[in-house]
Amino acid sequence: MKMLNQILSVFLSGMIVLTGVAQASATKPGLGAVTEPGLATTTESGLGTTAESSEEFVFKLPEQRSPWAITLFDKNPREDQERLWSQTKLMFGMGLGVLGLLAILPESFTNWDKSELKQFHKKWWENVSSGPVMDEDDIFLNYVAHPYFGGVYYIVARESGYNQWNSFVYSFLMSTFYWEYGIEAVAEVPSIQDIIVTPVGGWLYGEWAYNRKHAIVANDGEIWGSSALGSTALFFLDPVGMIDGWINGDREQPVLEDLNVSMSFAPSFYRPQNFDSDRNYVGLNITFRI
Repeated sequence: MKMLNQILSVFLSGMIVLTGVAQASATKPGLGAVTEPGLATTTESGLGTTAESSEEFVFKLPEQRSPWAITLFDKNPREDQERLWSQTKLMFGMGLGVLGLLAILPESFTNWDKSELKQFHKKWWENVSSGPVMDEDDIFLNYVAHPYFGGVYYIVARESGYNQWNSFVYSFLMSTFYWEYGIEAVAEVPSIQDIIVTPVGGWLYGEWAYNRKHAIVANDGEIWGSSALGSTALFFLDPVGMIDGWINGDREQPVLEDLNVSMSFAPSFYRPQNFDSDRNYVGLNITFRI
């Protein structure tokens, strides 16, 4: 009972303190209190009486975010989440095009065994289940190309209003699961260097590119007085943003609507006569409305 009395005393004391703080907040809006007008205060100087105002208040602490909070999937984001995921879908479509480009480049450059690409789904699973490993790719690919594309992912999120931490997380997710364990795993085992270097190098390069882009835009899109140089630099600094602008223009009135990119394992434009010859068919379907 003695301990219970002590607990009750502490609790009641705390309630008294909170009541005093709330009352002080109600009389001084701006200290975290939200006030709503009630009855107006009036004074009758002749009678010396005062009708005290009646005000409702809500004690509210300002909402704060941790600088390490991951907000990419917030239901009510402060950032432009619609822009971010629109450009993410655009990159998935472009990734299929990049895959086709790499498939026609020399094997000495990509280190991809083209003979194994016909059964790419089996090869993908074999590569994913075998990695990651230390690769033997060219230094340019590992330490220039990969950080650059990590920066491309990074600036997509940064331009959508996300902070450096969330932009880094987005770059890591895209470089690891979209590229390393996705498209590139069709041809080779995921690389330990790429998993680390791409998002880290992408953050370092991407933040520089983000600030450089805004400096060029603030200079009316010119470099050394040349708009051509400015436009070229802006493209390489943020290629996804530029391509998105070419396709959609004003996002409220896009140039292309209902853009859809997909892969198919059977021809969609004719009825195959010989199923054996089309057994290894892989097609890229692109549909849109102008």
